[in-house]
Amino acid sequence: MRSVASLYRACALPDELNVALPTTTKAVRIFEHGGPECLVYNDFPLEPVGRRDVLVAVHSVSVSGWDLRYRSGQVKGVNLPGRRALPMPQQLGREASGTVIAVGADVSGFRPGQHVVGVVHPENPRSPETYRGLGNLSTGIDVPGHAGLGSYAEYLIRDQDLWLPVPEHVDMEQAALTLWPYATAHRVIRDRLRVALGETVLVCGASGGMGEATIRLACLAGARVAVTTRFPAMIDALHEIGAEEVVVSDDREVAVARIREWSGGAGVDHAVDYSGNAELFRLAIDSLRLGGQICPAAGAQRGDGPIPLTMHDFTRLEMSMVGVRGARHQDALVVLDLLARGLIGIRVAARFPLSEAAAAHALLENATDLVGRVALYSD
Repeated sequence: MRSVASLYRACALPDELNVALPTTTKAVRIFEHGGPECLVYNDFPLEPVGRRDVLVAVHSVSVSGWDLRYRSGQVKGVNLPGRRALPMPQQLGREASGTVIAVGADVSGFRPGQHVVGVVHPENPRSPETYRGLGNLSTGIDVPGHAGLGSYAEYLIRDQDLWLPVPEHVDMEQAALTLWPYATAHRVIRDRLRVALGETVLVCGASGGMGEATIRLACLAGARVAVTTRFPAMIDALHEIGAEEVVVSDDREVAVARIREWSGGAGVDHAVDYSGNAELFRLAIDSLRLGGQICPAAGAQRGDGPIPLTMHDFTRLEMSMVGVRGARHQDALVVLDLLARGLIGIRVAARFPLSEAAAAHALLENATDLVGRVALYSD
């Protein structure tokens, strides 16, 4: 390990920050799969700042459904093409915002004191997929909170390519919580479904960050949005984030009839499912108009069994189904621009200090009336 003196030579530090760099960080890690009690909050060592690295003091972090699935072991053994297997132990967390403390000698574009946000969908510029315009699918790179070390920490050290500047006057918590859901939703709305002015969109699983981002971006695109919920207590909050129609989905036939009535009898142009629930996926298909499109975007199916989809569905509706896996770099830049112009935002349902990450996980896992995202902040 290099001495502190050699670290100073490798890092750019203004006079007022010319102090010893941290060598440890408070962080939350998992060493085994299980419930929220498996989250371990402790001091862990920090690697020295490398020549291309940026050392950041974390401000805000999100708690996501992916974190819950990783912790519980639901994604154990999942291997994406060209990506490393998911490691254990792991430090969870896809998103983070913070302030730069120090930068390596070869870093350009970042300076101590600058506000930054972590890249949640990094691209490998040398991957064949990136050359094809599919940087979100690029191989040979570790995504933070997947194969790479995640954001549940007081300090983070990452390559300069894994940070983006936060635009001036943008709230740091909003920067941390919007980049992942909005970038993915932007790809869904603009590129995969190509939602147009005056069209109708149905969102299933709308209470989380992805759902809210999809609702708001669809509205910005000039579409009308309906959503489903299993819980009547969520109706008002879903209206508040932009849903024109909120349908309780406990009776599928009644729900489909309401959606069709709302859409003028024809059915919706597009449907997006973030729930992973087979019943809701079937509801979405039954709500499509002739020639409609559906995007199953949950990432994982809840429960066992086949997807309730038939070959006849494609023929009778001439429907299209498109997949999505993350976002591209350009999607993230669009999101930061929209955030800087005050056109988007995310509802924060709850906040917890980093040391209470287990309580945050328990809330997200068990609450039935939660609309919005759960945030962590450094103690």
